[in-house]
Amino acid sequence: MKWISLFFAGLLLVTACNTGKNQEQEAADLPLDQIGKQPVGQAVIPGADSAAAVLEVENDSYDFGEVKEGEKVEHEFMFTNTGSSPLIISNVQASCGCTTPEYSKNPIAPGDKGMVKVVFNSAGQVGKQHKVVTVSSNAASPNTLLHLRGEVKK
Repeated sequence: MKWISLFFAGLLLVTACNTGKNQEQEAADLPLDQIGKQPVGQAVIPGADSAAAVLEVENDSYDFGEVKEGEKVEHEFMFTNTGSSPLIISNVQASCGCTTPEYSKNPIAPGDKGMVKVVFNSAGQVGKQHKVVTVSSNAASPNTLLHLRGEVKK
């Protein structure tokens, strides 16, 4: 009886692992220019251009120099959608609570500009500062990093 149970468990394992195409078969079905380019965990749809939106930042780093503790620093990071599809920003996340981002929530058409405004509150942040803001979007590079640097003096 034990052998029969093991046999059926093995048979179930083998059939479960062979229900779909293997990676070699999937690669053979792709156009040559797509092999090895599909993102991990995402399906490749032949003929679809997943990298059609491009977020191009004018300057991804801003040095605010020296400020007195308690001052607020504001900066607008400007960018352009240089792709061929609308750019949609899904989230903007700062590396800490002292930095607050605001961003364009409407889709940005190809050729149009958008911005991410960052406000850094220097209260309690004495010393050299490097704050990172992550912009998540449907662009070819889904995460874009923006850097805010400077020094807070007492």
